[in-house]
Amino acid sequence: YQATVGLSPAEHLGVTLAGGAIALAAHGGKTAVRAAVTASPEPFSNMTLSMAEDVLAIFLTWMSTRHPYVGAFLVAAFVLAIIVMMRFVVKALRRLLQGAEHELESRDF
Repeated sequence: YQATVGLSPAEHLGVTLAGGAIALAAHGGKTAVRAAVTASPEPFSNMTLSMAEDVLAIFLTWMSTRHPYVGAFLVAAFVLAIIVMMRFVVKALRRLLQGAEHELESRDF
C-alpha cells in the first residue's frame, strides 16, 4: 500500500485495469503456447517450456524488485511479443478452421 498512497482513486482504477490487461495478455499467451507445445508427442519440449517459465518468473520477480524500471521494460516487451504472437496464432487457427469447414462442406453425410 505504501507505493500507491499518492494516487487518486481514478489513478488506482487505471493501474488496476492496466494490471488486469497485462495479466490477461500474459496468461492468454502462455495458454496458447502451452496448447501448441502439449500437442508435441515428445516430453522434452513440455519439460523445457515448464523450466523456462519458472526461470523467467523468478528472473522477472528479482529484476522488478532490484531494478523496477528495467523489470517494467522487460514485462512490457514480453507483453508486446505475446500480443504479436497471439495475432499469428489467431490467423493460423482461422486458416485451420476454414480448411476444416471446406472439408466438411465437401462431404456427403
